[in-house]
Amino acid sequence: MCGLRTDGTMVCWGDPLFDDQYGLTLAPAGTYLSISTGYFEACGVATDLSLTCWGYNDPGDPPPWSGTFASVSAGGLHTCELRTGGTVVCWGDDIYGQCNPPPGTFTSVAAGHFFTCGVRPTSDVACWGLDNYHQSTPPKGKFASVTAGDFHACGLRTDGSVACWGDNADGESAAPAGTFTAISAGGTHTCAVRTDGTVVCWGSNLWGESTPP
Repeated sequence: MCGLRTDGTMVCWGDPLFDDQYGLTLAPAGTYLSISTGYFEACGVATDLSLTCWGYNDPGDPPPWSGTFASVSAGGLHTCELRTGGTVVCWGDDIYGQCNPPPGTFTSVAAGHFFTCGVRPTSDVACWGLDNYHQSTPPKGKFASVTAGDFHACGLRTDGSVACWGDNADGESAAPAGTFTAISAGGTHTCAVRTDGTVVCWGSNLWGESTPP
C-alpha cells in the first residue's frame, strides 16, 4: 500500500517478507500527483509529469518512461500509462494481449489481472486482454471513469450510476443502485463513494474488505 501525503510526498508500507523482496515499500523521493500499486510493481506520476516505477521489473522489458504522463495504473502482472496526449502504453506480461490497447486516445486507463480498460474521449469504455468472464466486454453507455479488479471491472456512468461486468462469483459485479462520485475495484470486491459521502462495498468479504468503517 502507498499513500500520497498532502505535501505531495509518498509513503509505502506492507508485508516486509513479500513486499520488501521487490522493494515495493521503498517509496522514491520527490513529490507526486498520483500513485498506483500492482502485484509486484508500483508507479507514480511526479509533479513534473514524469513517471517513476519501483518494485519488480524484468530487465529484458524496460518500461517506456520518457515523456509526460497524465496517469498510470499498475495491474496484476502489467502496467499501463496514459500519456498527456491521450495515448496508452502498457508493458509487462502480455500473454492475453492486455498490453496492446486499440488505436485511438483515452482519458483514463485501468489495468486489471490479464486485461485492461480505458475511457475514450467520447466517454465510451474499451477493454482488451483476457475475456474468459467477459471482463473485456464492457456494456454500452457513457462513463466518467473505469476501474479493474482481478476478473471484473466497474464503471462510473456519467449519470452517477455504476455498472460492473465480468466475474461475479463473489458478487463483485453486482453493483448497487444509487448515484456515486468515485469507484475502485479490488481483487474480488468493489467499493464506491455515494453522493452523500458514505461508502458502500460489495463482493468478497473474507477479510472484511467489503465492510467499510
